[in-house]
Amino acid sequence: MGPSEIIAALSFAVSLLSVGISYSAYRHSVRAGEQKSRLAFSREKSEFLVRIEKAREELDRLGERLEALLQTLNQAPDKLRALLTAEAAQAKSDRKYLEGCKRQVSSLYDETYEMTQAGLVHHKPRFLKLIEDDEQFSRDAHKRCDRIEKVIVKASAKSAM
Repeated sequence: MGPSEIIAALSFAVSLLSVGISYSAYRHSVRAGEQKSRLAFSREKSEFLVRIEKAREELDRLGERLEALLQTLNQAPDKLRALLTAEAAQAKSDRKYLEGCKRQVSSLYDETYEMTQAGLVHHKPRFLKLIEDDEQFSRDAHKRCDRIEKVIVKASAKSAM
């Protein structure tokens, strides 16, 4: 074995070593990319779950307000209650719709919690639209509650005269 064969064997060994190092660096790069992707997915999923939870809390506040309003209407004197039948019907209608909103938000939370990355990418826009619709209903229902409370005050003042 001559010097050129020794040099060729050494260069082949160095080439094999560099292939091993390159493959190891590639695997590390792929793992780092996957970890970064998982972290971004976890962050996005957590932020969306917080968004859903905030919507749930808002709907719970609306439910409490509607219940208090309906209790006030039910405890009103008969004469006053007769004047406020339309308002009571509106509040009951809002409460019934609110129950559906609460079920939907709870279902969205559970589905999102169990969702994969591909599922979140696919369903998030639709889920977000549903949440925004529920939040809009909540804002509108709060305005109706304000109006009903004003009507109750006016009707109480008129019946007291």
